[in-house]
Amino acid sequence: MRVLLVEDEPMNILLFTDVLEADGHEVVVAHDGVAGRDLALAQKFDLCIMDIHLPRMRGDEVVKQLRAARVEGPMIALSSSALGNEVERGLLAGFDAYLTKPIAPSELRDAVRRYGRKTA
Repeated sequence: MRVLLVEDEPMNILLFTDVLEADGHEVVVAHDGVAGRDLALAQKFDLCIMDIHLPRMRGDEVVKQLRAARVEGPMIALSSSALGNEVERGLLAGFDAYLTKPIAPSELRDAVRRYGRKTA
């Protein structure tokens, strides 16, 4: 699968990329919301994994714009906040799932398998 990872924390980028690439996925990284949005509009990805709290544009706003532009495919939100209103805001914006950081590699793998099947 081709995965777009939109994340600004270097340690998370390294961890998530290592996990995804070890499972045979191609990973493209964007470091802020605007770059993530632009990549998702310009290229085809099988899955998008995006932090909510990003520089330049929040992840939920990015997903809202992508869904309005009819970008298909599963999108998974990442956040260090598990507050109900934060989760609801992300799901209403268009995310298919919401994972709370810190994320165990097994949890990331399970989510990728579950949601990646929608496009496989």
